[in-house]
Amino acid sequence: MAKIEPGMEAMLDMYFYETNSLLEQLDEILLRTEQANSFDSEDIKEIFRIMHTIKGSSAMMGFENLSVLAHKAEDMFFVIRENPDVITDVSFVYDLVFQVSDSYKAQIELIQNNTDGEYEQLDFSELIDKLLKARDALLGETKGEAPAAAAETAPGAASATAASAPAASDNGSTTVRVFFEDGCQMENLRAFLLINTIKEACKTLEYTPADVETNSDSSKEIIDKGFLITFTPHDSVDEVLNAIASALNVQSYEIVSQPAPAQAAEEAPKTELPPEPKPVAEAPAAAPAPAPAKEQSAVEKAKEAVEKVQQAAGGAQKQSLISVNLAKLDALHDIVGEIITTESMVISNPDLEGLELESFNKAARQLKKLTSELQDTVMSIRMVPLAGVFQKMNRIVRDMKKKLNKDVEFVMEGEETEVDKSIVDSLQDPLMHLVRNCMDHGIEEHPEERTAAGKPEKGTLKLTAQNSSGEVIITVSDDGGGIDPEKIMAKARRQGILTKPESEYTVKEIQNLILLPGFSTNEQVTEFSGRGVGMDVVKANVEKCGGSIIVDSKKGAGTTFIIKIPLTLAIIDGMEVTVGDLVFTVPISTIRESFKAESSQILRDTSNNEMIMIRGVCYPILRMHEKFGIDTEVTDLEEGILLLVETDNKSVCIFADRLIGEQQVVVKPFPAYLNKYNIKDQGLSGCTIMGDGSISLIIDTNTLIG
Repeated sequence: MAKIEPGMEAMLDMYFYETNSLLEQLDEILLRTEQANSFDSEDIKEIFRIMHTIKGSSAMMGFENLSVLAHKAEDMFFVIRENPDVITDVSFVYDLVFQVSDSYKAQIELIQNNTDGEYEQLDFSELIDKLLKARDALLGETKGEAPAAAAETAPGAASATAASAPAASDNGSTTVRVFFEDGCQMENLRAFLLINTIKEACKTLEYTPADVETNSDSSKEIIDKGFLITFTPHDSVDEVLNAIASALNVQSYEIVSQPAPAQAAEEAPKTELPPEPKPVAEAPAAAPAPAPAKEQSAVEKAKEAVEKVQQAAGGAQKQSLISVNLAKLDALHDIVGEIITTESMVISNPDLEGLELESFNKAARQLKKLTSELQDTVMSIRMVPLAGVFQKMNRIVRDMKKKLNKDVEFVMEGEETEVDKSIVDSLQDPLMHLVRNCMDHGIEEHPEERTAAGKPEKGTLKLTAQNSSGEVIITVSDDGGGIDPEKIMAKARRQGILTKPESEYTVKEIQNLILLPGFSTNEQVTEFSGRGVGMDVVKANVEKCGGSIIVDSKKGAGTTFIIKIPLTLAIIDGMEVTVGDLVFTVPISTIRESFKAESSQILRDTSNNEMIMIRGVCYPILRMHEKFGIDTEVTDLEEGILLLVETDNKSVCIFADRLIGEQQVVVKPFPAYLNKYNIKDQGLSGCTIMGDGSISLIIDTNTLIG
């Protein structure tokens, strides 16, 4: 067991965030370039930079095995960067780097799950050996500089050249003083990360304090005097300054000195010099000679860019994005929910009933407007795009294509669609299971089967997302063989899970049988499992998010899984109805219409169940007072109110006493001691506090009509 180094605990969250972000970026580059079957120079440089940054930050945190692994991957890409033509077969490079990425994620997950500072340290020796062999094989085909030489200068080069303070800039170098954000802590390690960030863009690099990597006391000097960096760029000063300005936790910087004009002039090609300089009229005697146009332009551009940012921010130095702990957002979200509840209690206070309070009502309207804006702002902060989850599905498809030897095109649409962070986290497992099933048993195993059916040899797996009236609709579809209803019925018959005569099942009902627990069309369990294995877990996870899943398939044409989920779970728009002395809240997203019944519409089916005819379609009626055993005087269908609700491709008319009206409510979970009564399976998802302080039960239409 390994142990996290003392004093590093405060940096763990930042390390996890930065490293996971870099690994996701790495996967995205690899997946994109693998489709093109080639790296371009920018991709190679970016991968090299990612490995270099991960190596430095892992070494800083004391994760030696991760640092060594990234170092060896960096060595391999150093050879590729120096001579891109050395790669004759890129497939082995992709496989190796994907293995590095997966190994990193596995180790980070073990560290994240530690409870006492100790974690299992994975052995990467076999993978490191593969990387070394790959590097040596590539070295055998290139005359470029060996990675060993790069290793001598990469991790410790900055420290080696930083033995002295930055010299005066009479040698073509530029000196800047960098200031980090107040209270960011561990300024010495921030400085070390900054050096690693800009190192590749510099020919020479020196800095003061010189021992930032090993001496934590250097933080005080950095806070008091700033962090001095002297560098000579490979290309332009502008490139390095932009990298400094965009680095994490950098608040501002100032240029202390820049290349001396005389030195710069000596380096300029003689053919560029004018034959005889013209005197400048009225020039002050003490005015310095202008710097060469190229260098002066680069520095001025950098200065102007920083000044524009400062002016636009009212003098603030940088930073348009910050990372915030999710627990803090959850706490803020809970407070907003309490504010909305309290506001409703104040405005709906029964003591105010019948009073003429013009000023109070005006202030109440303004308060309601502001709380609504506050809620929208907080909700928008928690909204994140689905791109991260979609990209992980891209990786799953890529790996399964190789293992199953299937030629499949993966198409993503709408990945920029945003939903609540908690829902995004809950969606990953269901989507992964659906994608794996589409790949394993949706797409035909042999291309000949597809061509015989008039399809292209390459299969298509599509993942899409779109917003629709307060919901997000996600579809996972393939153009494979589809679901065979006869095969499903035969399996259901053998397993004894049919609840009514076979002739009464519609095609959609048959298809949705695969969502039942333990149902599978597979005779044998495979690595990726069969369509139906674990699909009840998918359904349960989706419903846990307040969503629903529908199966739509056509034999020979493919299968589509449609997931509908709300944008957020904590605050919903609901319709309040009364049943006896109780108030229920029905989510508006599930209500299609509300109406008064007429006697001519009421019917009975063969089992004597109540039905109602609406525009030629019959819907079952669910009496709320009978469902929950509530005493009420309103039992005549013509006296009460009916709400047509639809969910999970099922519809029913809910009968209640009367409508109260629409209300935005904060969803509260049931107390833990009620769990033993299994309330949620009875059609209730939670409760909310009404304006008068009473409790309203929230209807879960998924389970109510399931």
